[in-house]
Order: sequence, then C-alpha cells, then structure tokens
Amino acid sequence: MKRTLLLLFSFLAAWGFAQEKATVPAAVKNYMVTDACNKGIKESQNPSQTVIPYQATRYELATETQVGMTVYDLQSNSGSPSGRTYLYPDGFLATVWTRGMTPASYSERGTGYNYFDGTQWGPEPTARIETQRTGWPGYAPCGNGEIVAAHHNTAGLVVSKRAARGTGAWIQSILAGPAAAVDISWPRIVSTGANHDTIHILASTYSAYEGQDLALLYYRSNDQGATWDIQHYIDPAMNSTAYYGFSGDSYVFAEPFGNNLAFLVADSKNDLFIMKSADAGDTWTKTVVWEHPYPMLNVATTATDTLYAPDGAAHMSFDKQGKLHVVFGVYRVLFNGDNTYSYWPGLSGIAYWNEDQPTFTGGDQMNILNPDLLDVNGSLIGYYNIDWDGNGSLDILDDYGNYGLAFGTMPQIAFDDNNNAILIYSSIIEGFDNGSQQYRHIFARASSDNAQTWGQIVDLTNDPIHIFDECVFPVIAQTGDGENWYFAYQYDNEPGLAIQGDEDTPTDNFISMFSVSTLLNEVKELNKPSVVVVSNTYPNPSQGVTRFDLNLEKSFNVSYSVTSISGQQLLSSNLGMISAGRHTLQLDNKSLSSGIYFLNVKVGEKTYTNKLIVE
Repeated sequence: MKRTLLLLFSFLAAWGFAQEKATVPAAVKNYMVTDACNKGIKESQNPSQTVIPYQATRYELATETQVGMTVYDLQSNSGSPSGRTYLYPDGFLATVWTRGMTPASYSERGTGYNYFDGTQWGPEPTARIETQRTGWPGYAPCGNGEIVAAHHNTAGLVVSKRAARGTGAWIQSILAGPAAAVDISWPRIVSTGANHDTIHILASTYSAYEGQDLALLYYRSNDQGATWDIQHYIDPAMNSTAYYGFSGDSYVFAEPFGNNLAFLVADSKNDLFIMKSADAGDTWTKTVVWEHPYPMLNVATTATDTLYAPDGAAHMSFDKQGKLHVVFGVYRVLFNGDNTYSYWPGLSGIAYWNEDQPTFTGGDQMNILNPDLLDVNGSLIGYYNIDWDGNGSLDILDDYGNYGLAFGTMPQIAFDDNNNAILIYSSIIEGFDNGSQQYRHIFARASSDNAQTWGQIVDLTNDPIHIFDECVFPVIAQTGDGENWYFAYQYDNEPGLAIQGDEDTPTDNFISMFSVSTLLNEVKELNKPSVVVVSNTYPNPSQGVTRFDLNLEKSFNVSYSVTSISGQQLLSSNLGMISAGRHTLQLDNKSLSSGIYFLNVKVGEKTYTNKLIVE
C-alpha cells in the first residue's frame, strides 16, 4: 500500500510522551459501579429520554481519514468489535461499523461501509448496505468479492455479499438460527481457503437454547455462503454441562492462519477459553486460559466473593509462525446473585498470554488475574495509570463514561511478517476531561520481537484536535502493509454512550481510519523527550493563578500564549532565555472568563499545547 493511503501521524509534533506508571489513589481503587448483568443490547433497548436536537460538529485530523459517521454509538456490548477492518495484499482496505442516524428508534440502522481502493477512500455512506434494519456487522473476503454478516431484528443474520470488492449490488440472504432460537445475534465472520471460499460465522442466541441462557453457535459454508454444511453447532466442550450460558457479544475470531481457525470467549462470569481448529472447522480443541473460580455460574441466583476476572473486552491473533496471542482487559468484580454485578474499573489493566506460556489456572483463581501480580510476572502490557505530566500522582476526575468495562480496555493485537507486533487499546487518560468526566484516548504499544518485549506506551490521540474527544472501539486490520498498521475507531466530544451506560444526549460520532508506523518503537526512540518536558497545568481547574513545570536539559528561549477553543489569542508572554533544569512557572488568568482554553508553551522552535480550565 502506498504511504499516501493515509497521511502518517506526525510523531514529532503530536505524540504524547510516554511516562512512568503512577500510584493509583485510594479513591480510584475504591471506585465501584453496580449494573445489571445485561445480556447485550440488540434492538429495542434504547434509552427512554427526550431526544434533544443536535447540531453536527465535525472534527477531522489531516493525519487521519474520516470514513463515516453514526449517532448510534454502541459498536460493541463487550468492547471487542473485532473483524470489521480488513487490508488486502493489493492495498484495498475495507471497514464496516453499525450506522444509525435517527434517534431514538434508529429505524434506518444498519451497516456503514467504506473502502480505500489504493488511491482514495470512497465518499462517506449516507445509508446502510442492507435493505432492512441490522446491527453488529462483521466483514471478510469472499472469493474475489466481500461478505458482511449482521443481525436482523428478529429473523437471524442478514448475510450480504457481492462478487467484486467496492462495487456492485449487495446480494442478501437470511441465515436463521435453530427453530427454537431463530433470532441469532452479534455475529463474527472470517473466511479461509486460497480463494476465501469457506465462510465461518459465530453467533449467539438471543434467548435460552439447549439448556443455556444464550448459547454460542458455529456455522460454516464451503461455497461462499450459498449453503451451510455446519449449522447451529455447539461444541461439547462449551455446552450446558460446561457453562450456564454466555454474555452476548463476548467472543472474537482470530484472523485465520491457513486452515488454522480459532475463537476466544471472554466474559467475567465464565472461563476465558480458546476453541481452536486445525482443519478449518471440522474438529475443535479447547484451551482454558483462565479458569473461573465459580463453575457454572448463574448470575441470577448465585452471589460470589470479589474476584479478578476478564472484563469482557478481548482480542486474539495468530503470529506469522501460527502461534496464538491473547490480550484482554481485567478488573475486580462481584456478582450479587440478583442479575446485578459490581465492578472496580480502577483495579485493572490489559493482560497478555500466548500459547508458549502456562495458563492462568491452578492456585488462587480469585486473585491470579490481579493486575499487580500480572505486572510483576510480565503479563500486564497495558495500563491506564500513567503519570503523563510527571508530577508523581494520577490526576483524574472521579467520574467516567460508563461502558461496563475497565479503565484500560478494548484491546487489539496484530503481527506482521517482520516479527513486529502492536497493541492498541482505549483508556481514560490523565489531563483530558470536559470538566466533569474523564476522556478516553487510544493508546499503542509496540514490540519488535514478536511480543517477547514491549516498548513505551504512547497516546495516539494526544493532540489539540482530540483533547475534547472520547476515543473508543478500535478495530485493527490484522496485517500491515510493511510500513504501517491501520485501525478504525469511533470518537465524539462526550465521554460515555447515548445508547446505554451514561445515556447521554445522542450526538454525532465519527468513524476514523488511522495509520501507525510498524517502526513504532524506533520512531519513538528518535523522538525521546530527553531535552524538554512540559507538564500539564495545575491546579486544573484553576482560579487566578495557573502553574506548569518545565524541565530543560539545556537553555532555551521560552514563551507562552493562551488561546480560546476557536483559536483567538487572549494572553501571551515572552519569558526570554531560561536555563537548564526544572522550573515552575505561573501565569495570571484572572482576566479570563470561566471556560476551557489552550496553553501553548513554545520552547525553542517547538510548541507544547495543554488544556487550561478556568473556574
């Protein structure tokens, strides 16, 4: 793929510097959320609120490509909307998402689709690809064309395919569930074979089936979806004798490796396990990565003690030698025995496992996924508690968008032919908030040795445009183009969701495609902040006086300006030449009205921008 597919992110200008982990304050550790054990939103469960008319606000970075929009903002119940972005060897790149623009019924909801043809992206879609209401799409190659599976209101899955990528009419068919549970939902889809003729689908029942409260079913077609030789299959290792039932949307396929097929099941009420097939779905073997301390847990009747468990957001990938690598969010959780659960999102992180390592089984299953223990053992590779401003503490608000997940979550992992690996995830971040709730940004961490060791964590969305954005639901293409990784994500300017959790007023959300260099570690090293460190402002919000710290390795000429959100300069000062060392500087903001501003500190020829809130 040409480097001009997406304008590469400017590492020199826009990367957030990686910092040390901060001690988590007691208030954050003790922050607890209690919620219903929801099996997953599908259709009519929209917030009962007065819909306030909204005005579109368009945010777009030159270093990204905006490929679509949606007001319906729940891309995944579990935080793992995998299998929605695919990069072909010839540079064709396709992505899909759930698109709905008309609250509160979202009657026109369906699959948003866009593609890059090697030269440019298509226009943003103005309608779904289906002729009927759908949701939760998955995408895969199919012969010389492409195929999408999404769930119907009641009839099962809508399977849409066309013979050529990017052009022609979508031909639709219905793949219904078993007679006792026709309404299968939340599909995942991949394809295998030299010409991608064999289609594999996972889907969950929307009602009880075969003794389970939501059963997980497997489907296979050997003729590009014309017929299905395997339907409604439940492997004996995951039937009603093994599990009471599963959470909707809590499973992901790995992109197949030849005829090797695998999927991961991850939710907090069951084992974390892999089902793997070496013969394209004929037979399966099971690996329990983490064993739940409460087997056959029925959350409607059984109360538990507190335990550390997967938060439901997980991802899995084959490397180029055929080995599986798993990443998943962890947090502390308690099931109350009445279809509710309580969880501690601040006791969390991104855990890692591969097939060469021992599983998280045996011993103290209640605490084996404790993030502190995982960190000591080298199995925690993603963090939210990063001290970005270097002041020794974690400075975050006590309110957050509610996704039912950990603070650091929604992980994605991928590998290229050169043993490079990348971890992408969404996390709350110190220093970025709207005055009442903390924002989420997209973090990345890279490995140059096939995930044996990992480099620094960086904030990919730490730039003035995204300061006021909630960045969530990343979906990575599982192969790079030799130079870059590509992932799509959703962002808007309000923490949390409209569809569930916070039940915010529906507003525009943007689907953006982002590129990250496969030389992430090397580029980061070139830009290591060894000369200048500028801290966030403090206190923030402030009244009267605002301070910030400046750490210089040599003398620089320093000046600053304060600008409004619209870019109007309101204050400025040239501080002259400042010597090497650590300095605490202050500015008088008494002349500023209450609101949000930008503090732009120019050190030499480089400008550092931080947010300034005045009460």
